[in-house]
Formats: sequence, C-alpha cells, structure tokens
Amino acid sequence: MPMFCMLLSSISLMAFLGLVAYDAWPIGVLVIVLLVVLVMFLQFIVYGTHQFAAYALNLWRAGRVSIGNALGFRSLAGGG
Repeated sequence: MPMFCMLLSSISLMAFLGLVAYDAWPIGVLVIVLLVVLVMFLQFIVYGTHQFAAYALNLWRAGRVSIGNALGFRSLAGGG
C-alpha cells in the first residue's frame, strides 16, 4: 500500500508541475513531451532489434553446432 501511495503522489506532483509549465509556456511543454515520447518509443525499437539479433545469432550457432556434429566435424561443432 505505501508503494501505491508513493506512485499516486508522484503522478499527482508530475501532473501539477506539467500543468503549471504548460500554463507558462505551452509550445515548449508540447515539444518536450513529444521528444520524451519519441525517445521512449525508440528505446523499444532498439531493444527489439537487439533481441532479434541475439536470437538470430543463437540460431546460427545452434545450426552450426548441429551440422558439425552430424557431419563429424569437430571444428564446426565448436571443438578445438
């Protein structure tokens, strides 16, 4: 329950400060909000690209090891 109250308090304070800033300089607040949303969106794109590349690399390594074991090549299977 204390964590929920802290979250609610933080959101309320952020909303209050955002409304005060918007009252003083509306265009600046909208530009900053758009930049924050853009950075947050790009974070997910970068994370997704990284996860895809890691999955593809693991798939490549697993395939190489499997083919190496099937053909009897120790060098392809990762052995020295």
